[in-house]
Amino acid sequence: MKVLKTAVLLAGGKSSRMGFEKALAEICGKKMIEWVIDALRGTINFVIATSEKNAPKTKAYCMRKRYEIIETPGRGYHEDLRFIQQRIRQPAFISVSCDIPFLRSEHVNALIDAYKHTKKSITGVVPLSLLPKGCSPSHIFELSAKKYVAFGLNVVSKDEDEESVLVFEDALLGVNVNTKAELKLANDLMRISGRCRMGKNGDRFAA
Repeated sequence: MKVLKTAVLLAGGKSSRMGFEKALAEICGKKMIEWVIDALRGTINFVIATSEKNAPKTKAYCMRKRYEIIETPGRGYHEDLRFIQQRIRQPAFISVSCDIPFLRSEHVNALIDAYKHTKKSITGVVPLSLLPKGCSPSHIFELSAKKYVAFGLNVVSKDEDEESVLVFEDALLGVNVNTKAELKLANDLMRISGRCRMGKNGDRFAA
């Protein structure tokens, strides 16, 4: 039986819209990459794909944390993904964007369960109509006359001709943090959701 053993956390992009390395942006006093890692830890083995060229501070941070790293060329999303496929000697793996701080372990488990049935590449999507006001999604597509957002949780299979879509009815999951405005939105939504607390000195911290 084909099983998923590894998740690759993609943290080597240019972060051009953010203006600084977004993986290290803080939400409720906790780095965004750590919100995503928390969803993976204990659910599936993970490795972080980052680039000295585009994200030297992220790479240095991950090295200090002793995370397993794949250093990518940093030439672009599709180029780096092909590079990772050559390094991950498995029939399939999960790819996770570093900018989806509302990812939870149940989302990852749902993707794993879907793969057990399909054995295909899978794109995780959220209905566009559910996204909170202020989000500016980059990857919108139409399926059966309804618009969806691909938010950055996928199964990458070597059999690229076979692909399916997994719909998540979770508005917060579709919040991709690519700009400073979206970073502020994520902080606000994290507070509203109850996962962001206030200390006695007024500082925010992660629940």
